Amino acid sequence: MAVKKVSVDITSHPLSREENGVVFKVRNGSARFGELVVSKGGIRWKPKNKQDHHHMSWGELDRAIRDYPRK
Repeated sequence: MAVKKVSVDITSHPLSREENGVVFKVRNGSARFGELVVSKGGIRWKPKNKQDHHHMSWGELDRAIRDYPRK
């Protein structure tokens, strides 16, 4: 499995709106892999070379993780 590099841009204000989320930039070597935004409304994943984010509310994320089979 390739090693991923993850960097984060944390602002000093509370998460009050979806636009003010914490942004995690994920790279695969020197290539961009995607971007994860964590905000008050949930999480958004934006794969490389895509315009739209995939959004999950906190409730949807909770259900998805609970339903994910454990190994």
